[in-house]
Amino acid sequence: MAKAPARSVWAARRARALSLTGEAPHAEEILRCYSALTEVQERIAARVPVERWLGLARRTEGEGPALRLEALPIDQMLPLLDDFLDAMAGVGTPVMTAEAVRLRGVDVARRRALLGGTLSARRPEDDGPAFHARAFLEAVATTLAARVLPRTEPEGPSSGRCSTCGAPPVVATLRDLPDALGSRGLICGLCGTEQRIRRLTCAHCGETAAEMLHIHSVESVPHVRLDECQSCQRYIKTVDLRRRGDAIPVVDELATVEFDLWAKERGLVKVQMNVFGL
Repeated sequence: MAKAPARSVWAARRARALSLTGEAPHAEEILRCYSALTEVQERIAARVPVERWLGLARRTEGEGPALRLEALPIDQMLPLLDDFLDAMAGVGTPVMTAEAVRLRGVDVARRRALLGGTLSARRPEDDGPAFHARAFLEAVATTLAARVLPRTEPEGPSSGRCSTCGAPPVVATLRDLPDALGSRGLICGLCGTEQRIRRLTCAHCGETAAEMLHIHSVESVPHVRLDECQSCQRYIKTVDLRRRGDAIPVVDELATVEFDLWAKERGLVKVQMNVFGL
């Protein structure tokens, strides 16, 4: 019997978002909005000319991430961005839909500048790009990253930067692997690549002193915790896939906004905001 085709990353995220609406009613609006977003992202991803753009963006020599997203052809990307904005005019909150319409209506030079700025702003210290620009680039970067091998060792000593595209991580994971029980990973907030990192390490500054790294959890969401670094006052959520094998970390991170509210009250800064700026 032939195997059923594997679900795309977008379909998997969409299914998880919808399944979580019953478990996390406080995040239902975000999850339903995200579900609709993944439909648009999936359509854009299917139209990415992978071979052509990989030829321009793949790093063949020198240090740095495997993909140089800033080398992507902005003029070729603009028609895709315009179609993305057209589709997003009916997705999300009234504020989000109005912003999609506004961006679609500005002159092409401003949309080109928006896209160029988003392609180059991937450092942790950069302000996050606008929602629509980042969501669009996620679709492109995730599609290209699926064809690229990371350039660094599978377990980095300190840096949380993505070895595929150079962006910071949006969520961490814990999972059991054949060669390591309780292996820790970081999932890129842009291209979705996961890479291993030493377990007792801050994903932002590389702090390794146990007394500076604190873990916070709540009984209501036992498979998600908040990792705080007192050295840099940053935090990241960790999804424990040993406790919840059906979790999709990027989605489960979205569904736990209560952690972000708690962290904000304590003056902590997130290592990388999610696509909704939370």
